Amino acid sequence: MHRILTLLAAFVLVVAASAQAQDKPSSPPSSPGVGGATPGGSQASATASGELTDVDAKAGTFTVKTATDEMKFRYDDQTKVTGAQKSTAGLATMKGSEVTVQYKKEGANNIATSIDVHAK
Repeated sequence: MHRILTLLAAFVLVVAASAQAQDKPSSPPSSPGVGGATPGGSQASATASGELTDVDAKAGTFTVKTATDEMKFRYDDQTKVTGAQKSTAGLATMKGSEVTVQYKKEGANNIATSIDVHAK
């Protein structure tokens, strides 16, 4: 009888520990402005750096070859451009330049908020 009570107590502890572990989030919540969504509902910004390899002014997109990947970005007239060119209209003439892009994720799209073109 003592053995059954011991096994029953061990079983109850295992079940209780398992239930408590499921109540905790799998990752700690991110602080505002770092990673995921901010309180306003917009995505936090991220940065990518690399070589400007393609610009499609008609579609409002450009591609940057980073150290590990090629990333495609969307831009518009609200995108700030600093460095060698002062507007998005001149991006096509800057292919081959090193750029640093601040962007946010909107679904599957990378939306450029600022582009810093580094002089060649």
